[in-house]
Amino acid sequence: MKIKIVKVIFSDLIFRPSDIPKIRGYFADKFPEETELHKHLPGSKFDYKFPCIQYRIINRHPALIAFGRGLEVIKKIFFKSDEIIINNDLYKSFEKEIICSEYELGIAQEFINYRFISPWMALKEENYAKYKVMDGAEKQKFLRHLLRENLKTLSKGFNYTIPDIEQVKVEGFFIEKPVNFKDNKMLCFLGDFTINFYIPEYMGLGKQPSRGFGVVRRIK
Repeated sequence: MKIKIVKVIFSDLIFRPSDIPKIRGYFADKFPEETELHKHLPGSKFDYKFPCIQYRIINRHPALIAFGRGLEVIKKIFFKSDEIIINNDLYKSFEKEIICSEYELGIAQEFINYRFISPWMALKEENYAKYKVMDGAEKQKFLRHLLRENLKTLSKGFNYTIPDIEQVKVEGFFIEKPVNFKDNKMLCFLGDFTINFYIPEYMGLGKQPSRGFGVVRRIK
C-alpha cells in the first residue's frame, strides 16, 4: 500500500529533541480548534487514535509530519506558522520547507533493517511488571512481540489491515533507555531490528509517537 506523508521543516531554526513537547504545546495553544494538532476533544476527552500529525526534530530542525486527515490541517496552518514561541522566547522563521513523499506500508517480500532514532516507549503499565521478572532472552522475545503489535496500531492509523500478523517476522536487539517523561522515570528502548514490513520514514511506534518517541528510520 502506498501512502503520502508531508513534512513541514522550519529549516532556519535549531532545537533539541527535548523541545518537542514545548513545540507541540505551542501549536496546540495557537490552533486549539485543530484537534489533530493536540488530540484533545471537547469535554476533557482525548482522541486515542494514532496521531496523523506528529512532531519531530529532523537534522536539528523542528518539523511537523502529517498524513491522512492531518494533511488538510497542515495546509490550513502552513502560512500562519512563521514563528515558534518556547518559554516566552520568540523564534521567527523565514525558511519553511514542505516535502511531500510517498512510502510503502505493509508486509514486504524482503527483510528490511530499521533503527529507533529516539527512545521507543514500548511498555504499558500493565505489562511493565511482567517484563521486569523476565530473563534476558524472554525480554527480547517480548519486545519483538510488542513491536509487532505496534505495527497494528500504525497500520490502523493509515486504514490498512495487516492480512496475517503471523506472517510478520521480527528480529532485533533492544537496549533499555530510562527517560524522564512528565516528571516520571519511564523505561524506554533503543536498538536495531529487521522485519519483513514497510515502515514509513520518521513514523513513531509505541506510546507517544506524536511527541517524538519511537521514531524509526531505515538503515542500509
